[in-house]
Amino acid sequence: MSLLSVKCKWIPQLQIKSQKYATACPAIDMYNFHPYSGGGKIILALALETGRIKFSEELRDIVYKCTACGSCDVSCKFLNTLEPLEIIMKLREKLVDAGYGPMPEQQQYIKSVKINNNPYNESHRNRLDWLPNDLKIDSEAKILYYVGCTSSYRRREMAVAAARILNAASVPFNILIDKEFCCGSPVLRTGDTKTFEELLNKNIDVIESKGIETVVFSCAGCYDTFKVDYPLYKAYKFRVLHTVEFFNELIDNGQIKLTHEVPLTVTYHDPCHLGRNAERYEEWGGDVVDLMPLVSINVPPKPKRTGSKGVYEPPRNILKKIPGLKFVEMERIREYSYCCGAGAGVKSAFPEFALKTARTRIIEAEDSGADTLTSACPFCSTNLQDGIEESGSSLKFYDINELLIMALGLKPNGLKDRKLEVA
Repeated sequence: MSLLSVKCKWIPQLQIKSQKYATACPAIDMYNFHPYSGGGKIILALALETGRIKFSEELRDIVYKCTACGSCDVSCKFLNTLEPLEIIMKLREKLVDAGYGPMPEQQQYIKSVKINNNPYNESHRNRLDWLPNDLKIDSEAKILYYVGCTSSYRRREMAVAAARILNAASVPFNILIDKEFCCGSPVLRTGDTKTFEELLNKNIDVIESKGIETVVFSCAGCYDTFKVDYPLYKAYKFRVLHTVEFFNELIDNGQIKLTHEVPLTVTYHDPCHLGRNAERYEEWGGDVVDLMPLVSINVPPKPKRTGSKGVYEPPRNILKKIPGLKFVEMERIREYSYCCGAGAGVKSAFPEFALKTARTRIIEAEDSGADTLTSACPFCSTNLQDGIEESGSSLKFYDINELLIMALGLKPNGLKDRKLEVA
């Protein structure tokens, strides 16, 4: 077995703390067959390009049984410059262009995005149903809170918590009301780049027409898509921040005062879209030099995107500043974090794969000694809570902004979907 075949399946050897939590690839952990790994998909891509295999539903199923978490990319680049995640995404684009992709369930939510501006087949008129009457919105503010589809329709407690914290910090902010559309992340991850480009152009045009200077996201998927993917297609002038970055700044400058104890032992799950995949591509003006058919080199070499420049310190800083809260870490963290299992259309097309991956992460959280699991992504929130319920775990789950709500002593007024509980 080649070194390439091994590296994409494990976190880098120097980062391994135990055999139990040494694996990197959820797809290999689920299906245990080399084509499902990053290295295996590189081989499939090469075989397709050389005509040794043809487009088929079997090929489609293997390529889409992947959360596009980027862990194989980080492990592979630890020692070389191969880019398995980019190859996997190109494979998906080719499957879409050839009429084989995406999966039927993913085609349904893309259809909903086109019709309803969200992937949940919900009416666009109901997008603001999360908004409590007492929240203060400033239509002239230069800061925009971009809520996102999942927080608007499924994880409303996250939207309410973020907005209440902004109000508590006396930060004027606006929302797009009826002009907020899907960011395009769930579409892009399936390989439908044409629809994605239409969405990003619509979003950028709306935001810039309002003179917005800073866009704040509580959804890691929306944040990653705006920060990393949009600039590859179209430049924009506004600043993008996740709420963990923005709220960490507000705590440091005294605008957010954490006065109430939160007596929980908490471990933090790094979302793929806020961690390793939120590292921007560095500008590169080199050339691709063909050495022989299907073999080329980059001159000069392209900068490595290793995942180390994701958003890791702000959420940890917030947790460490909450009175009464004890923060503990899992074994696989930061750019080596294990995926929650929900990404890249897996939750809709392969729910059993998503749940199995969530259960794996939940066991790791339990082994940290925590009684509470937190994160900063609505997809992680949904899938990890589903995994907690399905496995019968005693872990509690809160979004990190919900923990801030507790520390601010604010009433969870307006959280329609669930109530906050503190032991």
